[in-house]
Order: sequence, then C-alpha cells, then structure tokens
Amino acid sequence: MCYEEFYKEFQQSEKNLRDKLQHAQRSFKNATRDSERGDVKKLSRDIEELCGFSAELVTLSENLKSVAESFDSRAYFENGEFTRQMIDWCSQYGVDIKGEAGAYEMFPFRLRVDAENQDLYVNRRKVTCARPLQFVKDMKQQVEKYTKSGFNLSQFLNELAAAYDLAIIVRNSKSPTPMFECDLLLKDIYTYLAPTAKARKEYDMQQYAFDLSRLYAAGTEEKTKDERRYQFGQSRQANKLIRILDSDGAEQFLGTIRFMK
Repeated sequence: MCYEEFYKEFQQSEKNLRDKLQHAQRSFKNATRDSERGDVKKLSRDIEELCGFSAELVTLSENLKSVAESFDSRAYFENGEFTRQMIDWCSQYGVDIKGEAGAYEMFPFRLRVDAENQDLYVNRRKVTCARPLQFVKDMKQQVEKYTKSGFNLSQFLNELAAAYDLAIIVRNSKSPTPMFECDLLLKDIYTYLAPTAKARKEYDMQQYAFDLSRLYAAGTEEKTKDERRYQFGQSRQANKLIRILDSDGAEQFLGTIRFMK
C-alpha cells in the first residue's frame, strides 16, 4: 500500500468531479442570466441540462467516496507502511531521522507514531497526517524555521557555565578532594539548567540538545564573561551521550563539557 498511488487515483476522481461541477456551475449561471433577461425558452434548456448534471454529480461523488474508503489507514499504520515510506522520503529530502518502534528523533524534534489511532506526535503536538511525503515536507520546513530562529550564543554559554559551576559546588560538597576544572556530564548539567518539571517542560532535552549543537557549530573560540574557554568530551556510558547534528548535518555525540581558564 502506497499513499502516493492512492493519492493519484483520488486526484483523478477529484478532477472528474471538479470538471463536472464546473459544467454544472456554468449551466446554473446561464439559467440565472436567462431568467434575468426573460429568455424563458433558453432558461428551460439550461435547467434541463442542469438536471442532467445532477445524476452525474451523484455518481462521481459516490466514486470519490469509494476511492477514499478504499484506503485502509489503520492497516497502513499498523503494518508499518507509513513509517517505512516516511523514512524513505526523509532520505530523499535530507531530513534527519533516527529511531525505531514508533519513537523517533527528527532533530531537533521528537516524533511518536501512534499506529493504533493513526496519529503523529511532534514533541507534544498531535498531527493527523497519513501522507508521508506531505508530513516530511512540513517537518523539513519546521526544522529549517527552527534552525534559522534567533540564538544568543553568549547568553547560552554563560548560563551553561553557571550550571556547570553549581554542579561543581554540589559535587565538591560530597567529595574529600575538590576539583574545579573537570569534565561533567552534559545530561547532569541539564538538571541544573532545568531543575523542575515545569522548567523541563518549557525547556526539554531536545531544545537543550539543539542549543548544544549550535554551540558546537560555533567552535571553541567563544569565551564566558569571566574569560573561560570550554571543551566538549565523550562518555563511555552510551546512555549519557547527547545526539546532535553538526553544521554539516553529520551526527555527533556529546558526553561532557569542561570550563577552564
């Protein structure tokens, strides 16, 4: 089952109905003009022609309905065809996608495919769309719009440094050997940037990852207001890594960050 094949068939039935509607509309306009001019002879012919169109319109409308009902959207989602075709279109349109079993990331958005209800959830927003090509086009526009949105690099860097410093203080309070310039997990620092459930809802991990990707793309020349530089690092714990895309669209994984004089 392919939505584009169904769509082509629907478009043909749609065109047939639209053409007939245009003819019927023309006959209706002729009839109203005839009544205005008093040409009752032509009026009768135009009304007769209009009545003839009525039966054809019913037939074409029923055909359009039949084509629409031939598409089993539940089976289309549940057998995985929607997802497979969506991934194929993502590849063709250069849209990043990663994941499986209904849970995906279209950086910097999260996507959940609810096959049972034939719905899509982009972050927390429900989207009803059974046409993979259209959905991918819409997501490509959203990603481009999000990417071009304003970003205060200096502000984010200083907020990240402040969260890092707080994490260092908490860590040193529990350790007999204080350390001040060390690698800390970016996921741990996130909990200081967004310490409450409300804060995490307003600034979720995906937004954090996107901000990190823009900081990563800027290189390491930017300094904090107290003249510290930063350095990203890795982690041996795969679940502690944050996936981003670099300025070339290539996948990168960030684990830690260190701020230093």
